[in-house]
Amino acid sequence: MKIRLIYSLFLLLMISQSASASNVPTNITLSATQTTITVGWSGDSSADGYYVYWDTSSNNLDSHTGVSQSLRQYTITGLVSSTTYYVAVSSYNNSVESDLSTIESITTAADTTYPSTPTGLSITKITDIKDDSVSLKWNKNPESDLDHYNIYYSTTSGSYEDVIETDDATFTSITVTGLIDATRYYCTITAVYPSGNDSEKSDELIVDTLVDTIPPYSPKSLTAALSGSHSITVTIVNGNSQMADYKGNILYYGNVSGNLDKQVDLGNSFTYTIGDLPMGSVWFFSASSYDFSGNVSTTTSQVSATVEKTLQFLNQPKDFDGGCFISTAADGTRSCLPLYFLMVGSLALLMIRNNLLKYLRVGILICILSIAFAGISNADEPENPGNNIIGVSMGYYQPLESDFKDYYDKDMLPVYVFYERSFSGDFYERFLPKDYYERFFLRNFSLDIESGFLKEKGHLLTESGDKTDIQTKLTLVPVSASLKFNMKIVRYVVGYIGVGPDYWYCQEKTGYEFEHPKVEEWVGGFHCKAGVRLYNTDEKFKGTGALVETSYSQIDRFGSNKTDIGGWAFKFGIFYHF
Repeated sequence: MKIRLIYSLFLLLMISQSASASNVPTNITLSATQTTITVGWSGDSSADGYYVYWDTSSNNLDSHTGVSQSLRQYTITGLVSSTTYYVAVSSYNNSVESDLSTIESITTAADTTYPSTPTGLSITKITDIKDDSVSLKWNKNPESDLDHYNIYYSTTSGSYEDVIETDDATFTSITVTGLIDATRYYCTITAVYPSGNDSEKSDELIVDTLVDTIPPYSPKSLTAALSGSHSITVTIVNGNSQMADYKGNILYYGNVSGNLDKQVDLGNSFTYTIGDLPMGSVWFFSASSYDFSGNVSTTTSQVSATVEKTLQFLNQPKDFDGGCFISTAADGTRSCLPLYFLMVGSLALLMIRNNLLKYLRVGILICILSIAFAGISNADEPENPGNNIIGVSMGYYQPLESDFKDYYDKDMLPVYVFYERSFSGDFYERFLPKDYYERFFLRNFSLDIESGFLKEKGHLLTESGDKTDIQTKLTLVPVSASLKFNMKIVRYVVGYIGVGPDYWYCQEKTGYEFEHPKVEEWVGGFHCKAGVRLYNTDEKFKGTGALVETSYSQIDRFGSNKTDIGGWAFKFGIFYHF
């Protein structure tokens, strides 16, 4: 009997020990992103597993999940950004759960992403504007995780007193009710993420409720310019692009300032051309806008245009002609190409002309660069890859003619190709002592030929200097030859200066060839240049490199043309020396 009692007590003790709970987890750690919290802890090796609890209130951790015994970490997902969560962990053994660990808290990271701004806010149709409501529509946003849209509206632009929130992001239309009749409302819309982050507000839509007695805005601006020898084109800039009930424009014109006795309804058009106008006449213009209810805005300020003779940049024959020098009675122009190449490298021509001041800045540039290159010929230099260089460059060309920007608003962006060759020893050894030839010509001088392409669009001007709507296109193909003086500056860096003749192909076409036929000429001139070649130090790309160059050209038949198409060019390019 005693043995049975002792055995029963032993079994009861064993059962109670096996059913006891495992230890409470310790060392709870938390880390968070925008939508997750990673929980870590120190556990009990005898535990069968763990429970992770969390919620937004420390008094009631309603959410929980089980974690296997082998893990000491768990990531909670699907959380809301910028929200504080409370977390605790327990362990269990044989279905007996321990007490909760200490409750720790952490705030998820803020969501810094925003939806794109909704587009296409408009009325569904003109008849959906009522005295107390209006139906609006918009384009669906591309985001797949939007929460909803907010529609703002007010009677004051930019300050919105009322907002309507759509039930979800599937909505692309809504009816705004409770509006006041005969009142102007300003409406806008945003897209909203679940985090509460909303997009920038869309452009305002302006709605006038019925009965509409409020006129639309006036056109933003009005311009008038010659578009032909006897026609003027008027262009209106819309001032009602966001006005829901905007319908069209009215143009007023006449040849007496302040008494515009003619008018034309343009509808939803913004340009109008008036033709058959007498030469020398002056015309005045103004415009207004109107809506579907017949309300008409105030008129714009009055503008004017004069029907007068037009001019192109290359104005023949007074200011611009082709050839190299002044025309002769026998053959129109002298044959100049042979003479050009005899002049290569010669600056004497610049010194015998009367307008020395015109070339002074060029001479100063050459002198400065020559002084800079002096005394550095002993610098280390790379092995000479050969006598030939080919390359391409592009950059920025600024014509010197002040009138150029009146005709062509922008400076030109040219592209060039060039070929350069150092002088051959076999040729010069026949005429020069070998030591002189090797030290001077072989090491320092070369000849290059370069051609480029430049094109720009512009407009003709009137005699009084006003811009017209008659388009013009200028094409330039510069061809030049240069005698260049090269000098090693440091290892893998070569500086150079050059001078030589130019022969440029010039073409200017207008949109009104009856009055302005196409100008097409070859024009002579000269140039000087300075630059630096930077050689690639990698043996795999031996002979290649980059260059930076600036040049000045004067293309006016050596002073015979009033119009000079030359100017300053700034280039960056690549080359191959072989």
